[in-house]
Parts: sequence; structure tokens; C-alpha cells
Amino acid sequence: MSLTKLDVFDVRNIERAALTPSSRLNFIVGANGSGKTSLLEAIYILGRARSFRSSQAGQVIRFQQECLTVSGRSVADEGPAETLGVRLARRQREIMLTGRKLQSSAELIAALPVLLIQPASSGLLENPPKGRRQFLDWGAFHLEPGYLDQWRGYARALNQRNALLRQGAGRQAEQTWNHELARYGTMVALARERYGERLAPYFLEASRHFLGTTQFELKLTAGWDRSRDLLEVLGDDRDLDRRLGYTHSGAHKGDFAVLADGRPAKAYLSRGQMKLLVFALLLSQAHLLEQSLNRRGCVLVDDLASELDGANRDKLLAYLAERRSQFFITATDDSLLPVSQLPGSGLFRMDQGRVTAA
Repeated sequence: MSLTKLDVFDVRNIERAALTPSSRLNFIVGANGSGKTSLLEAIYILGRARSFRSSQAGQVIRFQQECLTVSGRSVADEGPAETLGVRLARRQREIMLTGRKLQSSAELIAALPVLLIQPASSGLLENPPKGRRQFLDWGAFHLEPGYLDQWRGYARALNQRNALLRQGAGRQAEQTWNHELARYGTMVALARERYGERLAPYFLEASRHFLGTTQFELKLTAGWDRSRDLLEVLGDDRDLDRRLGYTHSGAHKGDFAVLADGRPAKAYLSRGQMKLLVFALLLSQAHLLEQSLNRRGCVLVDDLASELDGANRDKLLAYLAERRSQFFITATDDSLLPVSQLPGSGLFRMDQGRVTAA
């Protein structure tokens, strides 16, 4: 899907903004504090029903307002257009999809796949593993039928088992949840593995574009020794888990690393190369989505100039020009953006929360 219309009300310093974006490349230019990132945040809210900058809606809503609203219209290469809307108040959330009120954000996320690349993304391979699990889960959610139910089943079983461990319940009470945890945990791990296998060739293509001939490899870990059944591992770990008060083996401990010529990339590459590697990872997700589902994602790239130097910025724009996904890219200076040389691109200016087409 790609957005053909966007309306934003009361998101941070944006009182009202209306945008008719290009289906390909959209450049949003403005000074620091002009509202560029807030506009990307609004698009993210439209696709995820939450902000990427704050977990509290009250911090995102414009000062002295009761709620924020983001709505839009999206079209697919095949199929009818859809209307999307998200309203966030301090203690209330409303999600609409083509006239239907949704109870959860899952259907919205599936309807408008949104990916974010921001300055904080450069730490993906070096930060704690939670972000890397979310990376895998986003991909598996879109490409693996039933993955959301499997993940929810695992999370429910994990919470129940941890509660029993903290209560000091007997072995018999734990047994049912051990079976549930092992069943769903194995499903989640297998789905992540399949996603990693599908992503690998797209990641290798992108990494060659950005980093040349270095041979990269995605190496996933399940969260336990996959040569053993998870149910057996849970049984063997019971005494340790009871002392800790939580389950220390399972899919909730899953992770992945990137190897460069057989060595951990984060110990081998420079800071600038690590940024490019993360770009390659995130953009390969969008490319895989295009090819596997014949669907275009919506990719948000915040503060392009601060992340890449001139040569690598040109590499990125050349890569994006060949993709079918829709991109929204912010920068402080339009001289950094060769818009006129890129077909299907649009330029918008932000100034004090107002957006205009250039």
C-alpha cells in the first residue's frame, strides 16, 4: 500500500497539515524544530496506532488539545483503496479502517506496513536484543500466516509460567504451561528462522550495494539450544528458573547477529559502516515485502544528512530510486537532495508545523 492522502491534526507542533504525497519518493525539508519528524511520527501513528517517540499519547498531542487525529487514504497495486484513521487521546484510542472500528492495531499494521529509519536505528546491532527481536517479529508478522496468534500464545504462556515460578507453585501446576510455552515457542522460533532465510538474499544484495564485497551473514539464535526440545530445556532449567523467578530460556531470548567475513560485524566495521549495514537490513525488509507479497511498504527516513555523508547519501538515493516502496525522507537542506534527478519524487517544506508542496 502507499498513501495518496494524509491529514494530520494536533500532533506535537502541527495544528493541521494536509499532504498529497508521491507514490515513490517524498522529501520533507525544513529547519530543526519545524515539524519534520512530527510529520513522520504522524505517518507512523497512522500505520501503528502509536508513536515511535513516546509511549504516552499526552506527550504527542499538541499543547492544550484533548486528542490527536491522523487519517489517510491508501491504494494498492491491486485491490480497492482503503481509508485509515487513528485518534489518540490521553486514555483512549480509536482505530478505523474503511469504515470499520478496529479493536486492535493488528489489522491496521497489516494494511499499512510502516518501517522507520531514524538516528537511533544505527544502534540496532549493538543495543540490547529486544530491538532485534522486534525486527524479526515485524517481518514474520507480515510474511508468516498465523504468526501473531503464535506470538500471543507464547506471551500468554510465558506470563503464566513466570507467575507460577514467583509463587513457588508445584511442578504439576507448571506442567501445562511448560507444554504451551514449548509448543508456541518452537513455532515462533521456526517462523523467525524462515523469515531470516527469506530475508538473507535481499540483505546480501543491499549490503553489497552499500558496502562492496564484504561477505555478510545473518545468524539467528532461537533463545535456547535448538538441538534440544524446548520442553526438555524447560524441565532441566526448572530449579534455576525458580531461584530467578522467571524463565530464562525460550523464544523471548531469541536474537540475531550479522557476521562480516565470518566475524561479528560490530567488532569489525567502523561506525559509519555499521550505519550502512543497518540501512541495508531495514531496506531489505521493505524489498522482501515488495517481492513476496507484491505490496509496497511505507518507509520513513528521518534526518538523512546527519546519518550519511555525501557519497553514501547518493548510494542510498540510488538504491531507493529502484524500489517500489513509498519513502518519506526528512532533511534540513534541499541542496542535499537531487530531487529533480529522481523520477516520481515530491518535495515538501515544513515551517513552524505547516507543510507546503514546493
